[in-house]
Amino acid sequence: MNAVEPAPVVSLPRIPPGMLEGFARQELARGCLLSTPGDARDQVLIVDQGRLRVYLAGESRELSLSFLEPGDIYTTHTPTYLEAVVPTTVWLMETRRFARKLASDPAVTPVMMRVLGRLLVNAVNLIEDLAFREVPARLARFLTGLAERRGRPLDGGIWLVPLDLGTEDIASLLGSTRQTVSSLLNQWERDGILRRQGRRVLYIHALDSLRRLGAEI
Repeated sequence: MNAVEPAPVVSLPRIPPGMLEGFARQELARGCLLSTPGDARDQVLIVDQGRLRVYLAGESRELSLSFLEPGDIYTTHTPTYLEAVVPTTVWLMETRRFARKLASDPAVTPVMMRVLGRLLVNAVNLIEDLAFREVPARLARFLTGLAERRGRPLDGGIWLVPLDLGTEDIASLLGSTRQTVSSLLNQWERDGILRRQGRRVLYIHALDSLRRLGAEI
């Protein structure tokens, strides 16, 4: 982990101008834990580059709650683990200082609420899926949501969906295993519902079929 250095005033995507003033920059290697539930540090962070995984961990199992992308805001003062899943750069500020900044700069509040709201929605959806749906329905709902949020419609009812999470990451978000998720994707590819192009592009040929699979309880 590199040393912390003072942050210049720069502007990240979706971050109001001047937002980073007073933050310190830190670089994290892939696999580095930025914080753990027992960590005494109480900091607010903004992701500059890369991706952080927010997850819970027990003795033999991990459960991902969300992935933080560039521009997202989070805090280390939660009972979660924060792990860099790729080389990642973050901006850090002590929470008390950030609270004063929040009070003096109203433009910060909508950004903070957007990220916290998304994390809450992810957590509620995860609880609902784990309680009431089997893995095929969870995966179908995940892919349908991804298509609706980030997909691009093509001719013939096909959707092009960027897939920037690996199979293991998706499995962790769904409370499943990489083998199960991979097996389902292979089956749906044979059924003509979707087609994978490499590891990062997905073509959905039958979005309505995925919606029906996701509605099964």
